[in-house]
Order: sequence, then structure tokens, then C-alpha cells
Amino acid sequence: MRPCALRVVLLLSVLGLSGCAHQTCLRAAEAELRALDAQIAESEQALARGFRVTLATEPRTVLNICAWPREPVLFCTTHTPGQRATRINVLPVAEEARLAELRRERARLVVVTADRVAACPA
Repeated sequence: MRPCALRVVLLLSVLGLSGCAHQTCLRAAEAELRALDAQIAESEQALARGFRVTLATEPRTVLNICAWPREPVLFCTTHTPGQRATRINVLPVAEEARLAELRRERARLVVVTADRVAACPA
């Protein structure tokens, strides 16, 4: 490779990596705020519906018919993990209190996130 072409490749790779660092910093700075926004949305949805849905993992047994060469046909069982949705009723007063607390936490976290974003390299 010619020295000029090598410099261009090196410069482009440095520029590309600097953009990655900025995006990584922004993603990390805003991660906690995004998680809190998801909790607020889930709480608002539970309050509107009157219940919360949780997924519980439970084992399930599947019965199959198995056949092997030179053996009789048998029944076999396979244990697989399954998920079951469970409704949990929410108390409106308690859910509103939780939602108010989450919104107060979000107001505090917006200021912290703005400081973290400002500290990210350009």
C-alpha cells in the first residue's frame, strides 16, 4: 500500500471509532432513563387496565410416541420450559402512589442524564 493510502485508511478508521465511542457514551448515559420510562409506561398501563400481567416459567411435559429400529413403539416424555401469563390485580391508590414516585424519580434523573450527556466526548 502507498503511504498516502495508508494514512487515509488510518484516518477513516480513527474517525469511525470516535463516532462509536460517542454513541456508546450516549447509550450508557441514557440507559437508566430509558429503563425508568419503561417502568412508568408499564405502571400507567396496569393502572388503566386494573391488572398487571407477569410471566411465570413452569415446566411442561410433552408426551410423544417414539419408535426405534428393532424396538417396540413406546411413549416418551420430554420436559420443556413453558411460560404462563398470570394476571395480578392492582390497587389503584397504591399504583398511583408508585406512579407519582416514578415520575419524581424521572424528574431528578433527567437532570443527571443531561449532565452525563454533556460529559460525553463530541
